[in-house]
Amino acid sequence: MPLRNSLHRRQHKERSQLAHRSKLGLLEKHKDYVQRARDYRSKRDRLRTLRAKVETRNKDEFYFGMNKKKTRGGIALAERETEAMGEEMVKVLKSQDEGYLRTARSKGRKRIDAIRAELTAMVDLVPTTEDLDDLDEDVVDALRETGVLPLATTSRKGNAKGFQSNPRHIVFVDNEDAANQYAGPSKTRPAELQDEWASEGDDSDQDEDGDQGEDEFASARAQKHEAKRITNARKNRLTLLNELSTRLKRDTALRHAIRELEMQRHLMAPGARTKIRGPERLENDDSDEGVDKKRGEIKFAKQGEVDYAPRVYKWRSERKR
Repeated sequence: MPLRNSLHRRQHKERSQLAHRSKLGLLEKHKDYVQRARDYRSKRDRLRTLRAKVETRNKDEFYFGMNKKKTRGGIALAERETEAMGEEMVKVLKSQDEGYLRTARSKGRKRIDAIRAELTAMVDLVPTTEDLDDLDEDVVDALRETGVLPLATTSRKGNAKGFQSNPRHIVFVDNEDAANQYAGPSKTRPAELQDEWASEGDDSDQDEDGDQGEDEFASARAQKHEAKRITNARKNRLTLLNELSTRLKRDTALRHAIRELEMQRHLMAPGARTKIRGPERLENDDSDEGVDKKRGEIKFAKQGEVDYAPRVYKWRSERKR
């Protein structure tokens, strides 16, 4: 080995990008420029060759293979040569899809049960007129169909979207002491705070000088805190109602998809069957009186603003061995 190769040499380091030019990325070296230039030249040569072919092509050129070719916007579409899957493979795939849908639906049902339990635990579960005004009509209809909200007793064109408010019971008394016995907690102040304020008012004669100002500020803070709590509870309730409505619609769509896959698997199975009724369109009426239920239609998935009844098949009875 030559002596010059064994001697210590200085290590040459590549120059890096300057700090104030770091936004431009890494500093380009000569090898990077060579790679970029070769790519540019190869693309330029290919475009030049294509232009030459277009200029010198024969307009009357014809091949018999052109009869089967298709073009879209002047671009030739190549046909994909794929073989159709076997019937057994299709059955397996449909069963896997059905299993996935059942798993997704069971997971969604658990969340629906959790939301129902959380709503049931709330004291102010029944929404007020203001809550119904904040909810969409589709959300209110879905919640009424599932029994979460009470059914409307009047038309939805009326006030409060057809929601009947809770009845009030009026009691007449003779004096103020009897009225205090029947008086319940206020909407903005809890019963415990009212009792404390009442007891403080009874003892105010003893220390009027020191505690009068503090009681006023304490009551104001309590009212503000209670109003904030009621607002947060209302927002939480509206959020839960919206989520419950969305998940109920998704659960209905998954149930219809599972039923359709199950129907397809049965149709692919051997056995004679007769088609009794195909998918029928159900007209949507504002009142339930106009819906024909003589044949017991079951509403199927919505397609836009139209409901469809599922198809019905009848299989020939077979003797079991």
